[in-house]
Amino acid sequence: MNTTYLNARCQSMLQLLLDTGSYLSMQQIAADLQVSQRSIYYDLCRINEWLADNGIQELEVVRGKGLLLTDEMREQIEACTETVEQEDSYIYSPTERAQIIICAIIYSAAPVHIDKLTEYCRVSRNTIFNDLQVVINQLQKDDLTLEYRSKKGYIITGDAIKIRTVFLLNFQGLENLFASRGLSFIDQGKIDEAEETLKKVEQELGVEYIPESRKALAVLIPMMERGDGGIYFADLKKEEMKKHREYDLVEKYFPNLCEKEKTYLCLHLLGGRVAMVSENIFESTSNERAYEIAKALVSEFEKVACVTFERREELERQLFIHINASLYRYQYGIQSLDSLNVDIIREYPDLFEITKIVSRYLEKQIGVSVPDTEVAYLALHFGAYLPISNNKSERLRVLIVCANGISTGNMLKRELTKMFPEVEVVGVESTSTVRNAQARCEIIVSTVKIKSVIPVIQVHPILTGRDKALLARHFKMMNNGSYVNANELFSVVKPYIIEEKQEQAKKKIEEYLYQSRNNAYADLQQHQKDLLSILDEPRIEVHEDEYKWTLALRTAGEYLMEAGSIQAPYIDSIISQLQYYGPYMFIAPRVILAHSKPEIGVNKLDCSIHLFKKPVAFSEKDHANVVIVLAAEDQESHMKVLRDIMTLFEKDEAVDELTGMDTPQEILAYFERRLAETYEKE
Repeated sequence: MNTTYLNARCQSMLQLLLDTGSYLSMQQIAADLQVSQRSIYYDLCRINEWLADNGIQELEVVRGKGLLLTDEMREQIEACTETVEQEDSYIYSPTERAQIIICAIIYSAAPVHIDKLTEYCRVSRNTIFNDLQVVINQLQKDDLTLEYRSKKGYIITGDAIKIRTVFLLNFQGLENLFASRGLSFIDQGKIDEAEETLKKVEQELGVEYIPESRKALAVLIPMMERGDGGIYFADLKKEEMKKHREYDLVEKYFPNLCEKEKTYLCLHLLGGRVAMVSENIFESTSNERAYEIAKALVSEFEKVACVTFERREELERQLFIHINASLYRYQYGIQSLDSLNVDIIREYPDLFEITKIVSRYLEKQIGVSVPDTEVAYLALHFGAYLPISNNKSERLRVLIVCANGISTGNMLKRELTKMFPEVEVVGVESTSTVRNAQARCEIIVSTVKIKSVIPVIQVHPILTGRDKALLARHFKMMNNGSYVNANELFSVVKPYIIEEKQEQAKKKIEEYLYQSRNNAYADLQQHQKDLLSILDEPRIEVHEDEYKWTLALRTAGEYLMEAGSIQAPYIDSIISQLQYYGPYMFIAPRVILAHSKPEIGVNKLDCSIHLFKKPVAFSEKDHANVVIVLAAEDQESHMKVLRDIMTLFEKDEAVDELTGMDTPQEILAYFERRLAETYEKE
C-alpha cells in the first residue's frame, strides 16, 4: 500500500489535469486553483510522489507548454483514484481541520473533548492545540469565543445567530468532503431525511433552492430540533411572519420545532437563493415594496452605468425575485450560502464596482448596509441583461444546465451568446428539469457533472479563462462538423504512420490542438479600454469664466466632435434629456457625467473632462465644477472607463483638489496618481 496521500488541493490539481485533454501551463493551474505558482510546484512534487508510489509515470513540466497527462497515465490514475476513494486515506489540510473543529463544536449538543477532535481530524493532540489557536483567531473576527469547560471539552459562545452563520460558512468549505466521505460528527441519515422533507416544501412553494443551500439547511435541522440555540430576532413581528405560506409549511413538515426555531427556518426559506421559480410566484407574492425597489434599482443602474436595458421588464422581474428574498437576509442576518461571490468580483470587477455604487440606493431604502456578497449577485443580474452588440446569426444549439441560481444561469447565457455569436442558447435549466436534451440541442454546458447521450462541457459557474478556452475549442470543432480530441484524431491517422514516428506525430497533434485552443480563446478576449488609455491633455480643459449649463456641455463636447468620436446630435440629445428629466446625470456632488444613447451620434468610445472654476448651475440646487462627456459606442465597452471615473470622484475632496489646479497637465497627473494608488491596493 502506498504511503503518500493527496490533500484537497493536490486532488483538485490532479482532477484539473484529468479534465483537460491538452497541455495546462503552471500559470493556468495556479489561476484556476487561486494559489501561487510556487505552491503549484510544491504540490506537483507531492503528486509525483503519489504517482511513483502507485507505479505511474511522473509528470514533467514541458517548457513553454506545461503539464499533460498521456492516455496511459490517465487510465492508471483513474483506476487508482477509484481504489483510493474506497480507503480511508484522506489527509485534511490545516484549513479543513479548522473548519471541522468549528463545525463539530457548534454541531454538538454538549462540550467536545479534545480526544474527539483528534478523532475527527485524524491528527495528534499537539496538532489540534495548534489548530485551536487558529480557530480562536477566526472566531474573534465574529465576536465569538472558544471556551473550555473543565473535564468536559470545548464550546463556542456568543450571539446564537452569528454562531449558526459561522457554522454555515465553515460547512460550506467542507461540503465536497461531506458529499464524498461524510463527516463523522454528522448523522448522514438524518440529513438525507431532512433534505427530502425540504424538497416537499419546495414543491408546494413552486421553487427550487440552490442545492448547496438546501443541503446546508438540512444539516441545520437537527440543531433546530434541539431548540437550545437561544435564537432571538429583534423587531420581528410574529403575526406578520405567520401570514407567509412558508411558515404554514414549516408547521406542516417540521411540527416538532419550537416557536423560535420555526421562525428561524421560515426566514431561511424566505431568504434562500433559488435555482428555479414557477411563474405563479408573481401572483402569490404581494411584496410591492420589493418590486418598487427592483424597478428603482434598474433605473439607478441605467443612470450610473450610462446604459439602457432592452429587456427591462424581464430584468425587473428577476431582480424582484432576488430582492424579495434578500430583504430577509439583510434585515435578520440570515446567511445565504453560495461560494460564487469571490469569483464574481474577480471576473467582473468593473461591473461589481458600478453595482456597488448603485447599491447605495438600496441601502437608503432598507436602512442597513448591503454586504459585498449580496452586491456581487446584484451585479450578476445586471450583467446578464446588458445588451450584446453586433450579435450574428446563431447556429449551434446549446443548453445550459446551472445549479447555482437564476442570476448565475442568465449571466452564463449572456457570456456564451456574447463570446460565441454562432451559438444559440435554447434554455437555462436546473439539473432536475433537464428532459430530452438531445431533441433540443447539440451540446450541453453544465456547471455540475451530469450524464447525457450528447456531449457535455462542464465549466465553473463563473467562467474562468480555461473554461472560455475549452468552450472555444469545442464549439470550433463542432461547427466544423467534428467533435474530436487528440486521441481520436491520432487513431484515424495512426495506420498511415510508421511505428517509430507515431509518438512524435501524436505529440504534434496535441500541440496543434493546444495552440488552436489558445488562438480561439485569444480571439474571444476583448480588452476593454480604461480611462487613461483614451484621456489625454487635449481632452482636459480648465475654464475660469462663468458658463451657462448648455454652453458648458457644448464646450465640453467640442474636442470629441473635432476628433470624430461624436456628432452634433449627441450633445443635443444630452441637453434635451436634462431639460426634460432634470439634472439626473450627477454622479457625485459637483460632478456631472453627461451621456446619451450610443446610436445618437457616437462613432467611437471617448471621453472629455472639463473643470469650471466657477460652478455651472444646472438647477437651483445642482451645480457642477466638473463636466464629463462620455461617448459610449455600445452598452458595455465603456464599463472600465466608467469605473475609473467613479473611483476618481468617490471622495468629495477630489473636486476641491481639482479646483486648485490650473493646467490639463496637473489634472492628468493627478488622475494617474489616484488611479495607480487605488489599483495598487487591490
